[in-house]
Amino acid sequence: MLSHKLKEINTHNQYWVAYHAEFDEAVNILLEQIEKKKLNTPPMFFFIDPFGYSGFPIKTLKRVLEYPLAELFINFMIYDIVRFCEEIQFKAKMAELFGCKEFSNVNACQNSEEKQSYLINLYCKQLRELAGASHIMPFRVNTPSQGTRPKYYLIHASKNIKALRVMKDNMSKISGSPYSFEAIGISPQISLFEDPNKISLRDRIKKYCKDKYPSTIDYTEIEEWAYANTNGVSKTIKEALLALEKEELIKVERKSGQRITTVTEGAKITFSGKLRYDL
Repeated sequence: MLSHKLKEINTHNQYWVAYHAEFDEAVNILLEQIEKKKLNTPPMFFFIDPFGYSGFPIKTLKRVLEYPLAELFINFMIYDIVRFCEEIQFKAKMAELFGCKEFSNVNACQNSEEKQSYLINLYCKQLRELAGASHIMPFRVNTPSQGTRPKYYLIHASKNIKALRVMKDNMSKISGSPYSFEAIGISPQISLFEDPNKISLRDRIKKYCKDKYPSTIDYTEIEEWAYANTNGVSKTIKEALLALEKEELIKVERKSGQRITTVTEGAKITFSGKLRYDL
């Protein structure tokens, strides 16, 4: 069906191939072909959408992320993982999934919510420390009528801040749909696309600026940090900075010609409320 559909829509005769194979097998064959032919690899996007939790061992994800322009987008089916991770017959598969045996510590958790939090954070830790991703953003998918009790997460992992930026920006555009998306795994856990007037993003950016005091910080540095470590996207980061400037907690030195109604590339930010908040 997929091959037929690709042929139907391929109006520009692009080279599209559908493989009928297990993910782990097919991806390793593909990477071996690339390495054998010594091809220059363009950006690669891997959407891993399993039925369950097996077939995409973390050792394979590590191999994918050895390519600097590769991205992973993983459907992490937390409901099934919590359900089966403590069963003896599934421990080998869980060890392949996580690349360690720490998942068994989940039995110390008191309830399913704690188990979910522990396992999703462990998996993100392994993506960073074992698979080599430098930017990881897990999105909790909220299903209508189920509140914030998800059956799965979508986890984006890459080595490139631009990849993270594009993913967050696009997820923000559809976050108002019935199947809403929220970032998790950032301490404290916060919604990715919350109202920018809420104080959490302002507080985190304020602390970042305060920790850098008395240094002056480029706007681009703050934006990159906020994309990787907070709920912020460009719009909400700028609004948080404007709110801090209005409260006289930061000073913004804009380039000639830049509007005072925004903060953008080229602007220099300095924390200015240190003494007041230390008293």
